[in-house]
Amino acid sequence: MNSASTSTIHEEPQTGDKTARDITSAENLIFKNGWQEFGFVLAVMLGQCFNLTPFGATMYARWLIADGLGVPGDNGQMSWIAAGFSITTGSFVLVGGRLGDVYGHRLVWLLALVWSMIWNLISGFARSPAFYDAARGLAGIGAGLMLPTAVALLGQAYPPGRKRNLAFGLFGALAPFSGAGGSVLEVLLAQLVNPQWIWWLHAIKNAMNLAIAIFGIPTTIGVGLGGNVDWLGAFLGVAGLILFNFSFNQAPLVEWASPSVIAPLVIGIVTLLLFAVWEIKGAKSPILPFSIWRAPTFLAVMVSAFLSFMSFGIFIFYHIQFIHDFRGTTALQGVAWLAPFTIDGFLAACLAAVLISRVPAQVIICGALIAVMVANILTMTAPVSGSYWTAPFFAALFASFGPDMTFTAAQLVASNTVRRSEQGVAGSLVGTAFNYGYALGIGLGGTVEAHTNAGGTEPLRGLRGALYLGCGMAVLGILIVVLFVRVPKDNREGYDDEREVLEKIAV
Repeated sequence: MNSASTSTIHEEPQTGDKTARDITSAENLIFKNGWQEFGFVLAVMLGQCFNLTPFGATMYARWLIADGLGVPGDNGQMSWIAAGFSITTGSFVLVGGRLGDVYGHRLVWLLALVWSMIWNLISGFARSPAFYDAARGLAGIGAGLMLPTAVALLGQAYPPGRKRNLAFGLFGALAPFSGAGGSVLEVLLAQLVNPQWIWWLHAIKNAMNLAIAIFGIPTTIGVGLGGNVDWLGAFLGVAGLILFNFSFNQAPLVEWASPSVIAPLVIGIVTLLLFAVWEIKGAKSPILPFSIWRAPTFLAVMVSAFLSFMSFGIFIFYHIQFIHDFRGTTALQGVAWLAPFTIDGFLAACLAAVLISRVPAQVIICGALIAVMVANILTMTAPVSGSYWTAPFFAALFASFGPDMTFTAAQLVASNTVRRSEQGVAGSLVGTAFNYGYALGIGLGGTVEAHTNAGGTEPLRGLRGALYLGCGMAVLGILIVVLFVRVPKDNREGYDDEREVLEKIAV
């Protein structure tokens, strides 16, 4: 994207003693040598990998987890098993960027990793649905804080150009690899030993990641800029998001008229409205500065990405349910059946990073939405019996180009169009769209399923009803991209001018 059309340079006070003469390269000032850079990339990428493993583990093994919690075959509880982690992840992503801006992205990332490790360990001891859901929700806080701080670390380490595109491409590519294929060992242990080992193994991985990160992430990167955290805004935003999403995932368990659905929905909406008013009118250091929306078509990009992730959440939940309930796959066989998604999703995210400098972002995002729409249609129309190499195979193949290309393209658009002080917020928004959209999609799909399966007597009809919703969300996203998203290709190498370089490193 051309800097004149997509990036605004803001006059801000310079900090530190660095001048333009001191600058040879932002990267050279951060990394002492190639090994240090390798350690940094490894630590951040492992964090992304291990934070996404629970998505696949709970999707494939949710029947085994439900059996262990004493609620076998309960679709409503299984919706919570799959979505509980994502609700808090998506909600806390919103504040993670600002906390990183103030206290340091490196520090927040490390503390969040420790938090995740503790609650993953505790999750393995859960014996009831309530305990399990609470533990997974608390673990999601750590993942939510790690995502935007990781994005900010990458954004600060690499100026716009080929290296940044490759870094974000790899970061995005780890989503399908980790979520779909990276949970093989966890699913194997769940099927052959005990579902508890999903979380104990995950805690061990977190500990390994922590050891690498302490030595791998330089102390010169992700330094806090100081300032204040808008704690009231953080509370209102996080509480509103959690309550709103809670109501949609609670609805499949009970009726919509239930107080346990209506009350959190109303309170959540009111809280989010108060959050918006406070951020615009009252906050001195807002969690979500509205200046970030000034970038051309940024709002449309975020909305279309959100719809893409909602559609994908519905697809992946009900595709796995279809092959389990109607094709008779085990948890481990489900991992194998989605191998095309794992492999091609990795390639799709890397492809998006390469294309972003050659193709306008709206083309990439529109193509991703078309892919996830086709995936929903293929699963929705698949016969109960038949060959894997027909609808199930091609659905997984098309789905791989949906969230992965969207995530990578949206992250690059966000990171390349905002100033340095807002990169954490930009990463927060894309991360919120991904995680929150995923969880909300599952909740909405569960509501449609519950109202179209004739009281549970026609499960296939309910499943297909949810997939119809996923298809409709993708179509709406396509329309938004076609009508409103206009982001030219980004072929920059480096920052727009010396002032932006100084802003990048003068911390």
